[in-house]
Amino acid sequence: MQAIFNSYSKAFNKMYQRSGTLFEGPFKAILVDEEAYLVHLCRYIHRNLLDANLVTELSDWVYSNYLEWIEKRRGRIIDRAFVKIFFATPEDYEKFVLDYDPPGSTREGLEKYL
Repeated sequence: MQAIFNSYSKAFNKMYQRSGTLFEGPFKAILVDEEAYLVHLCRYIHRNLLDANLVTELSDWVYSNYLEWIEKRRGRIIDRAFVKIFFATPEDYEKFVLDYDPPGSTREGLEKYL
């Protein structure tokens, strides 16, 4: 991961004529050994921009594969069989994501896993 982050940082800094680090703190790898945690992480990733108030609608962020998960866009960066294991319909996943009320901050809600 360090090599990837370093390579990306160098390219980014060169492109934008800047210097310095882009990422804070050391990289941490966390074992995801429970299906419930994995599904929660998918929701966390898709909601992240919404919870950070960077978008008002998840569909506004074109760089996410959320629209593939709810079948509003055709894409290839998705394992549809995985989604169907946990959610019978795209609407079920959309409800799962949008109806979630995160604790004070998303990080607080994930502390038990860190």
